[in-house]
Amino acid sequence: MTTQANLTSSEVANLWSAYNDNSATVIKMNYVLAIMEDNEIRPIVEKTQQFAEQNIEQIKQIYQNEEHAIPKGFTDADVDLTAPRLFADSFFLVFLQNKLTMNLNSYTVGLTHSTRSDIRDFFTQGIDTSEQLFNETTDLMLSKGIYARSPFIPVPKTADTVERQNFLTGWLGNRRPLTSIEIDQLFFNIQRNAVGHALLIGFSQVAKAKEVREYMRRGADIAEKHIKVLNSVLMEEDLPASLIWSSNIEETTASPFSDKLLMFEVSGTTQAGVGYYGQSLAAAQRRDLGSHYMRVLTESLEYGEDGANLSIKHAWLEEPPQAVDRRRKV
Repeated sequence: MTTQANLTSSEVANLWSAYNDNSATVIKMNYVLAIMEDNEIRPIVEKTQQFAEQNIEQIKQIYQNEEHAIPKGFTDADVDLTAPRLFADSFFLVFLQNKLTMNLNSYTVGLTHSTRSDIRDFFTQGIDTSEQLFNETTDLMLSKGIYARSPFIPVPKTADTVERQNFLTGWLGNRRPLTSIEIDQLFFNIQRNAVGHALLIGFSQVAKAKEVREYMRRGADIAEKHIKVLNSVLMEEDLPASLIWSSNIEETTASPFSDKLLMFEVSGTTQAGVGYYGQSLAAAQRRDLGSHYMRVLTESLEYGEDGANLSIKHAWLEEPPQAVDRRRKV
């Protein structure tokens, strides 16, 4: 048995999430390596796969020490390594960078919410490795000319303070220019939706169950609408719009992944998107931006709930560890 204190609920939650996420990553990277042709991208995919495998083994060791049940996660039954290519190699690189961005967020939460030194060490290592891989993917995207830079704005020559209440206006009257913080949030959310849009179109082609295909198509439509809403704000000020990745999708209808894994992937990106929209809502200082973010946030929450219900229907949703139900009738 471990000589350290018992795991807290926060440590249980973040380890459980990390285990499931890494088990899905191993399966996805196995497929990517089976079809990968670009020898510059392949080493990063291999490192990502090895990183995920190491994480799984470390969490398993913690679980065994604590006599904690091992989550079901994902297995070789959730992937078809003989399935044809679904996306271009360049899109896998963009997808990987997006995934590593989410890793950095989730591992940071895991670190800051943990108490035991061994758990903090695990998440610290996860941050360090994710950071290294993120920088490698970004550098490679830059060298290949597929990295979308956020818009450039004039360098400020003076440091000023806000002097008028109309700094917050947005619905009526003259709107002030967007701040750099607001541009950053808009651009990042647009880029994230552009990746999600392509992913969902691809998944809608290959999902086996009709209701899953329809769910993916609906998600692609939502992502496209969100891109248009957020892009319209940037375009009002003649700021560059986003890259579109849907041209990177092949015509195959053979799925490399189980519907369970497809739903897990979309659920994870939807949950992350809700969090990003919440951060953007908090950072928006123009009222019209707050209205836009409330709209897309609400729609994302509804989409995520419908996805959870679909996964529950098919017994694909693994139940997270819970507190004792002390109100349960004897």
